[in-house]
Amino acid sequence: MAVVSDVELAATKQDLIAARVQQEIAFRAKLAPFFLDVSQFAVKGAKSISFPKLTSFTAPDRATGVAGVPVVLTSTVDTLDLVHRPYVSWVVDMNDEIQSTLNFQMEAAARAASAHGRRFDTEVLTILEAAGIATTTAGAFSYAISLEMRDALLSNEGDMSDAVWIMSGDQETALLNIDEYKRQDTYGPNGAIRGGVIGELFGAPVVRHNGLGANTFYLAAKDAIAYGFQRSPAIGSEDAIAYGVGAKLWAMDQLFGVDAMLLGEGSAAPAESAFIIKDNN
Repeated sequence: MAVVSDVELAATKQDLIAARVQQEIAFRAKLAPFFLDVSQFAVKGAKSISFPKLTSFTAPDRATGVAGVPVVLTSTVDTLDLVHRPYVSWVVDMNDEIQSTLNFQMEAAARAASAHGRRFDTEVLTILEAAGIATTTAGAFSYAISLEMRDALLSNEGDMSDAVWIMSGDQETALLNIDEYKRQDTYGPNGAIRGGVIGELFGAPVVRHNGLGANTFYLAAKDAIAYGFQRSPAIGSEDAIAYGVGAKLWAMDQLFGVDAMLLGEGSAAPAESAFIIKDNN
């Protein structure tokens, strides 16, 4: 007869909480997969990551018998500073926790993970607004504005196949009401909205983000923003005996950087990314 013993049931409470944290982080930080992860370069001892940029050559004809003219490539860098250190901690009186019907430590860990996920997305949204190239046309998201944004990205050598549309809730609603995207007699059977579900718009997925204010939308390619985790989200604890025997002080923190790339390239101003197009609202 098989007996389940301590060997099979050896998972500690710390292990269970950590498993919940990873699940929650992956769910909340919805923007990370759409941009460039350079965490492998965020090694110990580094406080920033630099991305060199070189100018381009041209290839003119060389006349017969005449020496060619050497051309110098100049270089600049975009820098990703590893400066964000979000931190969450909590402690619960042991007597109160025993009288609670909730597994409070598990729920607190889940909510701390959500806060870290929201913080990462907030930094990405801040960069999208600060480094975006504004459209010429203002107003709610429309078919004409979507064409303008697509053309602006493609003109800067962006690729719609690795781009993403990010928009506020009201602008997603505006998209859902555009005939060109939902009516087969207007757009054809492969429109952006099929069966009431938004698919890809000009080859790029559409993401609704509730962290955005009203009347806000962006189109960004993957290389528009780079991020690196020098320390991934981690959780730890120590005894907090002043709050009862068995009480723990918990903390969750991480160390990361996120910033815009391709600044000043193409049609972008020096503080703008060539691969971020934003609304003009």
